[in-house]
Amino acid sequence: MKKVLFFFISLSVGTGLLVWIIRSIGWEEIELAFRSFSPAAGAIILFLTILANLVRSYRWKTILKSQGYNIPLLRALEYYLSGNAISFFVPMVIFGGEIFRGYDLKEKYAMPWSKSIASVVIDRISEFTIYTIATILGMVFFIANANLPSYKIGITIFSVFILIIALVCFFYFKSFKKESVVHFFFKKFNAQNSDSAETAIEVEKEIFQYYKPKKKTMWQGFGLSFLTELILLTRTFLLILFLGKSVGVFSAVSIGAFSSLALILPIPAALGSHDIVQSFVFTALGLGAAAGAAFVLVIRGAELIAALIGLFFFFKFGIQFLRSFLLKKIGKLFDH
Repeated sequence: MKKVLFFFISLSVGTGLLVWIIRSIGWEEIELAFRSFSPAAGAIILFLTILANLVRSYRWKTILKSQGYNIPLLRALEYYLSGNAISFFVPMVIFGGEIFRGYDLKEKYAMPWSKSIASVVIDRISEFTIYTIATILGMVFFIANANLPSYKIGITIFSVFILIIALVCFFYFKSFKKESVVHFFFKKFNAQNSDSAETAIEVEKEIFQYYKPKKKTMWQGFGLSFLTELILLTRTFLLILFLGKSVGVFSAVSIGAFSSLALILPIPAALGSHDIVQSFVFTALGLGAAAGAAFVLVIRGAELIAALIGLFFFFKFGIQFLRSFLLKKIGKLFDH
């Protein structure tokens, strides 16, 4: 009940922010920003969005293969889009999409829970690592070149990403030394003997097994994450051009970095939050707040289509699971 209430509260907050930013900029100005945008441009943005998800699915497939499970690419894509649909529509359910992917693997392929969950965590870590590197470059450029209203804003932005860098470095330091982070925290809270602690430690072992500097699959995962980042950077760069603006590569990286930052907030479809962030960024880069709002509307539209496709697969898997569950129950009744 609390999660349902939180969903409607966050949705209301996001809608309020969206209405506020549109009124502040003016709908006429946003419409004007779309004057050079065409249906063909929209098709290209959608294609790049689907392509990025396909590469992500292939990365996840390679992770699963390294664990001894050769899942067909199209099935991996279905699971991936299903998980992304959950994250898109209900981001307040933390790791909801990842848990769904892990659970479905467990049910369909009899994959141990520790391995299935580890695979989706590894997938996220690989992508987050490359995102962090790209974000650092983007933030450095943004702070150095953007017309910020206050130097304090620049310091705050830089401090946030320094913290992220520290966390990433801490993880890899522990991973390469094979020192358990999970055990440390469970011990701190006197919960090391619980069932959840045992499962978490097993998941951590699978993660450490993957992240070995001499392991080819780790570098393959980073390579596919880098390819995903290039596709998304191309999408950002082209969309800005389609909106009649001109930017350099580092400006596009900065815009992409702030998109990732906006998605951290648990608001469905990043309503309002993404619009406000990009309006600020586009204004600071001299591109205009209206172009920022138009940029977000196009990106959200492409991501929404991908999420709706994922939602179809989500309900398809849900119906299959429910049917299987009922058949098992009926079978047990006949056995009795």
